[in-house]
Amino acid sequence: MDLSKLPLSKLPLSKLQEKTPDAPKIEFPCDDYMIKVMGDNCIEFRALVVEVLQQFDERISETSFRENPSKNGRFTSLTVRMRIEQEADLATLDRQLKASPMVKMVL
Repeated sequence: MDLSKLPLSKLPLSKLQEKTPDAPKIEFPCDDYMIKVMGDNCIEFRALVVEVLQQFDERISETSFRENPSKNGRFTSLTVRMRIEQEADLATLDRQLKASPMVKMVL
């Protein structure tokens, strides 16, 4: 698959990092890694994000997130700081989140 034709929102996190070579290098494990997930504004979206992220940081709960709904209320973004053990975990959680049609973007 030619990744150069994909929109940035569909690129794996590892490829996004390659596109920004001047970005600071992250040392793993990282206790304060910020993840933002944007998707449909519904209870199922929040539950999915919690379920996926808890696989990587058991401290994650429904109350761990800062939520920001869109103007029209159709979408919402969930932002959380969490522990990531290794870089490979980022690719895995990115893939798991993007597998759902409710998830529109992962940053």
